[in-house]
Amino acid sequence: MREPYHFQVNLGGMLDVLSNHLYKSPDVFLRELLQNGVDAITMRRKEQPVWNVVPFSLPERLHLADDQDLASWNGGEITLALEEGRQLEFTDNGAGLTEEGIHQFLAVIGQSSKTELVNGVIPEDYIGRFGIGLLSCFMVSDSITVHTCSVYGGPAHVWRGYPDGTYTLEPLEESVPVGTTVTLQAKQGAEDYFTYERVEELVRYYGLALPVPVYFKGERDRLNQIPEDVTQLSRGQLLSFGERLFEEEFLEAIPVRTAHLEGVAYILPYETASTVKNGQRIYLKQMLLTERGDRLLPSWAFFLRCFLNTKGLRPTASREDFYEDDALEEARGEFAEAVSRHLARLAAEDPERLQRIVQVHFQALKSMAVWDDELFGLFIDYLPFETSEGRMSGAVLKESAGADYAASLEKFRQLKPIFMAQGRLLVNAGYTHDRELLEKLRNQCGLPLYPLSEEGLGTALEEPAPGDRSLAAALERAANRGLAQFDCRAEVRRFLPADLPALYSMSDEVRFLRDVKKAQDMSSGVFSDALSSLLSGIAQKPVAVLYLNLNCPLVRRLGAKQDPELLVSVARILYIQSMLAGGYPLHGQEMQIMSGELLKLIDREEK
Repeated sequence: MREPYHFQVNLGGMLDVLSNHLYKSPDVFLRELLQNGVDAITMRRKEQPVWNVVPFSLPERLHLADDQDLASWNGGEITLALEEGRQLEFTDNGAGLTEEGIHQFLAVIGQSSKTELVNGVIPEDYIGRFGIGLLSCFMVSDSITVHTCSVYGGPAHVWRGYPDGTYTLEPLEESVPVGTTVTLQAKQGAEDYFTYERVEELVRYYGLALPVPVYFKGERDRLNQIPEDVTQLSRGQLLSFGERLFEEEFLEAIPVRTAHLEGVAYILPYETASTVKNGQRIYLKQMLLTERGDRLLPSWAFFLRCFLNTKGLRPTASREDFYEDDALEEARGEFAEAVSRHLARLAAEDPERLQRIVQVHFQALKSMAVWDDELFGLFIDYLPFETSEGRMSGAVLKESAGADYAASLEKFRQLKPIFMAQGRLLVNAGYTHDRELLEKLRNQCGLPLYPLSEEGLGTALEEPAPGDRSLAAALERAANRGLAQFDCRAEVRRFLPADLPALYSMSDEVRFLRDVKKAQDMSSGVFSDALSSLLSGIAQKPVAVLYLNLNCPLVRRLGAKQDPELLVSVARILYIQSMLAGGYPLHGQEMQIMSGELLKLIDREEK
């Protein structure tokens, strides 16, 4: 037995980095083995094309051991032999390693065996590039045994590595085929990774798109079989493939073939939240890189499930995402263009199918149309908007005589009955992207769509008639007594519908102060004191407005009462009622007002 050699790195610290910081899960060990096996086969294919079984002249640096290896060379495959719960043998018939290569590439952490020694650059057709993948096997095994025989000739060797930072290397007397076998013994707690079910699951998860077949030893059913070029499949075939891959049906399949990307984007049959980033299958050189689309996909792509492969993008060291660089930015743009082109074809060739997609995913399509004028032109007629007359499409809005739009959902709910009663159109711009789209409709299509400001609210509210001004003044005085504590003033107006007694209007400044007051009520100590100081430092606090409707019989009868206390109580009740009708949150003190004032009214009746 030779003296043990030492890794040229603190392996204990390196394994901590791998298990706790670099890799998300121990199951990446199989991904790294697949990666190394495919790269070894890629290297051998360069030296020994499968059609060149017995070459007439070999490159000078290629000295194959015997003709038997040449005759058995089938272009490359990976074979897995398993003793469930105990041992895994991972074999590839790739290029193998010489003794010099073993010392250089298995012992020097960070040195990739795929590096071209001429210029130090790793060719694009190799998957690995950091030279640390094999160490991930220590996450599931306390030893790594490598039997390897190089395609360049020389004796075969057996290398054994240990997590204490040592390894041994010995020549093998017996003849072994060209290639490499990695043997792992399951360590305690990792036995689940050494079962047929788990290994098959991981091979298909990480290596489904690999251009090298993977088999269990003694079987010829390939574990990673997919169509060679999915972008050439028909729509029905693509949808069928997507259903098998993601285990769900889709509305549409969008082929993607660009300078950086190749694959399919599937449109989900249900609405999804924009925060959903996972569920993708994104591959780098046919090896699964990530299920998340944060880096590669545009922010609006949350309604898609993607099966994509890329060759030219740069992975992070963990091989679980991409580096942010110019190439990644170009790939994002290419993807967006491919999706928009497909949807444009649907608009021209199959508008009914596009309409079904819009009905499910209008929020995502709105986010696309905001930043892309071409997509805006394609989709605006299909996109829905909430209005005082129900849901309307962009096409219907184009035919309208004009409309106002409310910047918040609360304002829209508040003013909707008024606009309905007056036969005017109000659009809700409180949802994400709606305001920007309405502005684009105004600017690009010339539609009279305008934001409803506080001043603009007056166009829906009429001043009292001359004969009602004394009544209005009395109502305002009494109501203002009751509303002073709420930073709200009363104003008497006439508006429709007549059965709506009051309308509450809150400016952005008032909304901010209410939020500060609510935070103060819920906090204590230094933070509460700071908020109190902020509130007291405002010289002139803005106030909200409660509009009392003089068209309403209730308000007119209230004004006829010569009872200031009654007017104060009813004004407070109308204030709370209007807040609730507008969807505004109430403070703790305000929640007690309604029941308190109603009790006062009951006590008055009993007297």
